[in-house]
This record gives sequence, C-alpha cells and structure tokens, in this order.
Amino acid sequence: MQNKNNPVTPNNRIEYLDSLRGIALLGIILANMILYSLYLYLSEDQINNIGVTRFDKTLDFLELMLIEGKFYTIFSILFGIGFSIILERSRSKNSNFVKFFLWRMTLLAIIGVIHAIFFWHNDILFFYACCGMLLIPMARFSDKTIFFIALTMFVIPIGMKVFFGTTTDSFLQIRDQLFETFSITLNNRVDIWTSGNWKSIWQLNLSMWFNQFHFVIGSGMIFKIFGSFLIGYLIGRKKIHEKLHELKPIIKKIALIGLIFGLVFNFAYASYFYTNSWELILSESLGILPLSFGYMALAALLWQSIKFKKLMLLFAPVGRMALTNYVFQSVICTLIFYNTGMALGGKFSPSGYLLIGIIVFGFQVVFSKIWLAKFRFGPLEWIWRSLTYRKLIVNYKK
Repeated sequence: MQNKNNPVTPNNRIEYLDSLRGIALLGIILANMILYSLYLYLSEDQINNIGVTRFDKTLDFLELMLIEGKFYTIFSILFGIGFSIILERSRSKNSNFVKFFLWRMTLLAIIGVIHAIFFWHNDILFFYACCGMLLIPMARFSDKTIFFIALTMFVIPIGMKVFFGTTTDSFLQIRDQLFETFSITLNNRVDIWTSGNWKSIWQLNLSMWFNQFHFVIGSGMIFKIFGSFLIGYLIGRKKIHEKLHELKPIIKKIALIGLIFGLVFNFAYASYFYTNSWELILSESLGILPLSFGYMALAALLWQSIKFKKLMLLFAPVGRMALTNYVFQSVICTLIFYNTGMALGGKFSPSGYLLIGIIVFGFQVVFSKIWLAKFRFGPLEWIWRSLTYRKLIVNYKK
C-alpha cells in the first residue's frame, strides 16, 4: 500500500523558515565550538599556556551574551513549526499520523545515538526525538492549554535549580562506572580525544554521553526544548510564519521588546555564567527566550526588505539541509580537533576556535548550495525520508 504521507518537496518549502533555520545553525556551531575545540575541558594551566588575551575574553563574553542558548531555542521553535506543517499535511490526506510520526522520531533517535557515540557525545537529536514524540498528544489540546503547558515547561527548570538542585546523579554514576571500565578520568579526557585511537575515543564518547543526559535533564534543558517545541507548534498552528507582512506592526514591537529586554538580562547572564548564583538562574530564565524571540522578529522584519532578504536567502540552503549540516558540523569539527583527524583540540583560544567555526559554516553554505543544485534533499535528509516512508525516494534532479 502506498504511504499517504509523502515527503515535502522543495517547491512546497517555506524559504523564510529555511533561512531562519540556517541562521540558527550558524549560532549553534558558534555556541558549540568551545566544546568541539575541547577548550572547555582544559585546566587553568593549560588555558594559560594557550595564551588567552583580553580580546579572547571579550569574544567569550559576547558569545555568552548574544549566542549561548538563544539559537538552539530558535532551532527548537522551528522544530515545533515543522511539526504543525507535517500534522496539517497528514490530516489533509487522512493518514495515520501517529504511527508515521512515531516512526520518524524513532529514526531520529537512532541517528542521535550514532552521532553521540561515533562522533560527538553532546548530541541533541536523541532528546529532540523524545520531545518530538510528546508533541503528538498536544495536537488534541486548545491553544490556551498548550500555551499554559509551554509556560510551565519554562518555569520547571527554575524550580528545579532553586529547590532541588541537580537530581540526575545516577547518570554521572553510569558515566563514572564506564570511566573505570575504560580507564578514563576527568583529567585525561583531552589526551584521549587528541591522541587516543578510534576505539578509545568511542569509549569516551559513550561515557560522556551519560554526562550529556545529566546536563540536559538535570539543568532542565529538556523542559525548555519541549516548551520551545510547543511555542513553535502554536506559531505553526496559527500560520504566523505566513502572515509576516500582515503582522508587521506586532512583529516590530516583539523585536524591540525582545531585543532590549533580552540584551539586558543576557548581559547579566554572561556576567554570572561561570558562577552558580541566583543571579545566573534569574538572568537565564528571563533573558534567553525574549532575546530568541527578538532575533526571530528581527529576522522577520529583515525578510520583508528586498536587500536583506537576499542576504538571508544565502542561509536557506543550509536550513534545507539542517539535519545533514548539524551532524556534519560535528563530523568536520571532530576531524579537526580529535585524533580521528588533525588532533588540534586544546590548542585554540576563543578567537581561534570561533574563527574555525565561521570557516566551517562558510563551507557548509557553499556545499549546501552546490548539493541542492543537483539533489532534492540533503544526504541525511534523503536517508531519513527514505526510511521514514519505507521506500527509496528519488533524490537526483532530472
């Protein structure tokens, strides 16, 4: 029997969303470079040996203030919008959406596990897949109910940090047990990533994957992801992304309020980032989401300008291949910094690793444009879609 859920063709895609998704991927790689480069795992003496300048410290502060947390939030909101689009198409075809979407998310989870173990342990795809499955029952709820649940998702992490602290030590225990099994310590991780063989690196990745579970769940990030999914679903349900010109006055207000309010609190967030204070908790809770909305609203306004629309369209091919480009950011960066490639980890300060991140993303802009000139979908998108629809989808453009 032919599957009624057919993949979205390039002609049916929304260029604004693709462009915004591409911009989000730029922010994501810049936020992740401190991890890819292994700078975050260096001791104070090792950092001093690199020669960190005042300029490096300024760049680190600006990354925290302007980028950290904001672009994965935008990426998550876009995921929710995508869910609304897929759901609407499925309903119009009277197909079994629940079975279809559960299988789609299961495949994404598998991709996430492979990504985490063999390439980069700080994978987010597995958690996206889990939260994606939880979106299915939300389709039955009213807008008010979904908004209330979304708001609750953003409040829960505050309560967790204020009243309970970290509650996921069991994941750290699993990590430490694997550390002992594989003869890994917190102090020799950088040495393994930069001089170990493939097997030892995969063992370390597997161990550190449970560290990622500890962070994503223990910090409340998992609730923020799901909350962002729900906000995106509401935006998609209302088709706000199709009414940018009509809603321009409101979007201007959102941009102004979001940027001013968000920048103030994110200045505090960057200032207290390396502390465990209530100021950090408060500034993060009040600053990330408003600035994310400010960025999205600003992008919506720029999209309505012919001059800036052309600039934003440069990001569209990257956004159309979001899964491929997210995973390939890890593949390329681990080849640069791990002993699976050039083993340059732990040798760059913020100015160095951020420049490398920009270069890698620039390569993705060019590669995505060239690839999509010949193919309908990105490499991983093609594999994901073929497995999702249980048929080999023709990818090459005739």
